[in-house]
Amino acid sequence: MKKKLSMLVAAFLAPSIAFGYPNGTPNYVTDAAPFCASCHSAVKAEYMPELPAAVAAKETPDNKHYGLIRLPSQPSPYIELTDEQKEKLINAAKTIDSNSTVTITAPQKARPGEEIKVTVKVKGGNGPVICVMLVDKPLRFQSRPVSSSGWMITGEPDVRGQDGKVQTLWLDRRAKDLQRNLNYVAIENQRFDMDKNIYPEGTVTYTLKAPNRPGVYSVTAAFLYGTENTDRAGFFQRPSGRILFSNEVGVRVE
Repeated sequence: MKKKLSMLVAAFLAPSIAFGYPNGTPNYVTDAAPFCASCHSAVKAEYMPELPAAVAAKETPDNKHYGLIRLPSQPSPYIELTDEQKEKLINAAKTIDSNSTVTITAPQKARPGEEIKVTVKVKGGNGPVICVMLVDKPLRFQSRPVSSSGWMITGEPDVRGQDGKVQTLWLDRRAKDLQRNLNYVAIENQRFDMDKNIYPEGTVTYTLKAPNRPGVYSVTAAFLYGTENTDRAGFFQRPSGRILFSNEVGVRVE
């Protein structure tokens, strides 16, 4: 009876949990920071300078993702695959990573209270959804939404996918009458064909109101994407997602 109950609970939870990458987070339409994606691998150990080097290394794809793929027993969710299939999966993920980029552009200066545009461009992942966060620092576990340092996102982000057209699919899921000036957005309906070198792409433009106090304020973009697709309910156990940060931009407010 206990085993049957556990199976029922797993079956109930799996469909909602499995909406993690590659399908994004359709129900989490709110501000966010990269720590929330705890199952994702961090592209670089340098994103975690506060951790001991050995601990930070465990969060990178080589250990967190590929190490679990090659693990021959539980708790690996890959044990149904042959060694050949495992290596093929790893090679595909490495190719996706090598074709994934994120850049950010912002003015060098702003007056207190002035509105500026910050544009984030992303490419990569395997779709069909990729996500962008506007944060303060390129830190895996300690970055915060950009508003934490005094910036204000004054309107809903301008979100465009591969076709260059504005899309509001994800923002439209926001509850009625709630503001849509979020730091976190999903870009949906992204095509992916590695053989044809087709990867998801998107541009997100934020309108920010500068802090009132003079100083240099940092702005960074976090890019969240997937490297695997599967129809298995246990997919949520796979740390195949990625967190990739842009360079850190400093805007002088004076």
